[in-house]
Amino acid sequence: MDAFFICYKPKLLIWKYHTRYRGIYVIYCIFHVYYTAVIQSTNVEGFKRTMKSELNHLKSKNSGNACFLNRFSSDFTGGTKVAFSAALGLPAGLRGPINKETTLIYKNVMTNVGNAYNPATGIFTAPVRGVYYIRFTGSVYDNNSRNMGVNLYKNGRHLMHLGENSIDGIAKHASSGVTMDLRPGDQVYTRLPINYVLWDDAYFRISFSGFFLFPM
Repeated sequence: MDAFFICYKPKLLIWKYHTRYRGIYVIYCIFHVYYTAVIQSTNVEGFKRTMKSELNHLKSKNSGNACFLNRFSSDFTGGTKVAFSAALGLPAGLRGPINKETTLIYKNVMTNVGNAYNPATGIFTAPVRGVYYIRFTGSVYDNNSRNMGVNLYKNGRHLMHLGENSIDGIAKHASSGVTMDLRPGDQVYTRLPINYVLWDDAYFRISFSGFFLFPM
C-alpha cells in the first residue's frame, strides 16, 4: 500500500504517493529536526550573549553617568558646602530696649556646615564668592508698649528692616529673607534697633540662617 508523504522545501510543498520516497523522506525529516534544533539552540545562546553584553554596557554607561553627575555637582557648587542656623534662645525674656543699635549674637547653633557662622560674634562670613540665601526672624511676647524689630547688615551697611508696631498686639512674629551676592570675607549679621525689643525662650522664636546656593 502506497504511503502518503509531505516533503517540505522552502516555499514549495511536494505531494508524494510512492513508497520509494519513504526512506529519503524519513532521513530528510530527521536531518531537518536536528538542524532546526541546532539553529534554535545557537540562536538562544547568541541571544543570551547579546543580552549579557548589553547589560554590561548599560552598567558601564550608568556608572559613567553617576561619575559625571558627581563631577557636575562639584563643579556647580565649587565643592563648597555652607549652611547655618542659630537662635537667641535662653535665657527667656525681653531683649531691649536699648539706646544704641547692638549686634545680635545667636549662641544656640543648630547647624554650621563649613563653620562660616561665628556664634561668639553673631556674624556670618562668606568663605567663597557666590549667591547665598539669608533668612532672619523676629518675635516679641506679652508686650504692646514697644516696637519689635531686627535690622540686617552687610559689611556695616544697613540692608533690610523687619518689624512690627507695638499696637499690633502682645504677641508678634515676623520673618524675612533675601538672596545675596557675596565675596570672600563679606560679613552678614543682624542688629537690634534703638528702642526696639525682642523676646525669645527655649522655643527659638528668633533665628538667623543662611546657606550657599551657587558660585559666581
